[in-house]
Amino acid sequence: MDVLFWVFSLLFQWYIWLPAVLILAYLTWKNNQIAESVKSVESVLLALEIPKANDKSELAAEQLFASLHGILRDREELKQTNGIQEHLSFEIASVNGQIRFYAWVPKTLQSFVEGQIYSQYPTVQIHEAAEDYVAHERQHSVVYTSEITLSDSEFLPIKTFQSFEVDPLAGITGTLAKLESTGEELWVQVLTRPIADSWQKQSDNWIKSVKNGNPFGFLSGEGLNFKWVGMLLEALWKPPEQGTGGAPAPKELSERDKTRLAEAEKKATKLGYQVKIRLAYLGESETNAKLRMQAIVGTFKQFNSTNLNGFRMNGGSFKKEDLANYRNRLFMDRGFILNIEEVASVFHLPHTNVETPNIVWASNKPLNRQQNCLLSRVTRQ
Repeated sequence: MDVLFWVFSLLFQWYIWLPAVLILAYLTWKNNQIAESVKSVESVLLALEIPKANDKSELAAEQLFASLHGILRDREELKQTNGIQEHLSFEIASVNGQIRFYAWVPKTLQSFVEGQIYSQYPTVQIHEAAEDYVAHERQHSVVYTSEITLSDSEFLPIKTFQSFEVDPLAGITGTLAKLESTGEELWVQVLTRPIADSWQKQSDNWIKSVKNGNPFGFLSGEGLNFKWVGMLLEALWKPPEQGTGGAPAPKELSERDKTRLAEAEKKATKLGYQVKIRLAYLGESETNAKLRMQAIVGTFKQFNSTNLNGFRMNGGSFKKEDLANYRNRLFMDRGFILNIEEVASVFHLPHTNVETPNIVWASNKPLNRQQNCLLSRVTRQ
């Protein structure tokens, strides 16, 4: 108790909280500056239409996200862009009873992103959307927004397409298809921002903390480095254990922990993204809004595993102004980390195993890339 009293007394000293307040004020100002810079970036919303005979599996999407990781900027480049790393948004929207797939990209990256999508989905038809579907907000009296986040440490993997017998996309589009004749809308937004391989070292630190039995190991994750705080708390929390010859006795791991750590190590072998998933419902009834949101959140729980990781709903708001983050595709915080296999499990273009009605498929005679470019130019005029 004396130690805890000392810690709390220390935290309330002015020379502790004043610097903390100043740092938070600076970070708030910095975030506002970055937000304004991001809003000013010229962007484009691309409609993605794939033929119903598409036979490209989720593995093609994994390859796609591996190649899109190439937009990652190094430290020198970040200095020139005020620390801003571009991000992409991949979206599925049920509007007017039709299910469409989109990619939102900064204008400067449009050519690169289109090229990478074509390389994995040669038959896809890409064109600039005639309008951004988020403008439909004005047509509905009820707007309900929420986010999806992880249920456990970001270093643990979710269940991926490798473990599914059927395409997990079918569950998501099946829920969207139920809005066919209701006039309601449901949107799914998956924001992705590539990160350097340093996250894999953070994963190693987390694994070591679990092996050593540090209850505060989560503080050594990415973002603000609280590793030293975790070490301090561990020293206060846990008395030293003595093994043979005075050496610390290693923690005996359960079979569950062994499995979790092995899967965390496996996750860290692939490229990573910071990810944020947003959901939005538009309709006329708050009761229906909660039911529809519960249903779409439920489809994401197909990626949950009892001993590893999964998704859960984070918050919910009926404030229309909260739709602004979705509309502007803002990605100001760090989100959570998924590797390319996990991202591809959550978002990929439908293939022959997805028989959901109301998906807007491409025509039977797909346009070649030159024709797609011409269609994009005509759409813009």
